[in-house]
Amino acid sequence: MRSELVVTSPASDLSLLTKAERREAVGVTDTSLDDRLAGLDLRLGAAIMAECGIAIGAGAGPTLLQETLTETFWDVSVGELELARRHNVEVVSIIENETTLVAGTDFIGKSESGLLIRLSGNRPRRWCSSKVVIVYKAGFVTVPGDLKQAAMDFMRLAWAESKRDPALKSEVVDIPDVRRVERGYWVGSVPGQSNEGAVPDIVAGQIARFRNMMVA
Repeated sequence: MRSELVVTSPASDLSLLTKAERREAVGVTDTSLDDRLAGLDLRLGAAIMAECGIAIGAGAGPTLLQETLTETFWDVSVGELELARRHNVEVVSIIENETTLVAGTDFIGKSESGLLIRLSGNRPRRWCSSKVVIVYKAGFVTVPGDLKQAAMDFMRLAWAESKRDPALKSEVVDIPDVRRVERGYWVGSVPGQSNEGAVPDIVAGQIARFRNMMVA
C-alpha cells in the first residue's frame, strides 16, 4: 500500500505557547525578548514534533495543532486503515474507487487513534480498494495543558543551556602566572540525557501520549 499526505488547510500558527507563557518559562517580564522567544518557541516546537514522529504532509510543517488534510491510499488491502495524523480526528469525506462512502454505514472512525473501520451490513470488513481518498481534520484547536507544560519546561531548559556549554564537564582557571584555562568536555551523551536527541528526557516523558505510534 502506498499513501500521500497533503495539508490542505494548515494551522495558522505553529506556536505552542503564548507571549506571557514564554516570558514565564524563562523568568522575564519585559517585552524586549518577545521576538527571540517566539523564534525559540517555533524551533523547540519543531523538535517536539520530530520527537513525536508527527507525519509530514506536503504544504506545511508537522504539528499537533488542528489542520485539514487530504490523504490518498493506493492498492489498499488492510483490516483497518490508519491515518497518518491522529488526535480529534474528524472525517470530512471518503471516496473509495470514485464512490463516496457514508459515515456510520460504510465506515466508522476512532477519533484518538485515527483508525478507520470499513463496514458492510453493519459488520467490519477489510479495506480492499485500488484507491481511497480521505479528507479529514486532525489535531488540537487549543494546545493541551500537558503539551503546553512540556513546551514551557523545554523552553526553560533551552534558555538556561544557551547561557553555558552543556558539553563542558569541568573548567580550571589558574591565574598566578598570567592565566591558564583548562577545560574538560563530555564525550557522547551529556549526563542526565539518555539519548542524542534534541528533546531532553524530562520533556520526552511528558509528551509520551502524543507520539505517533504505528499500529500493527
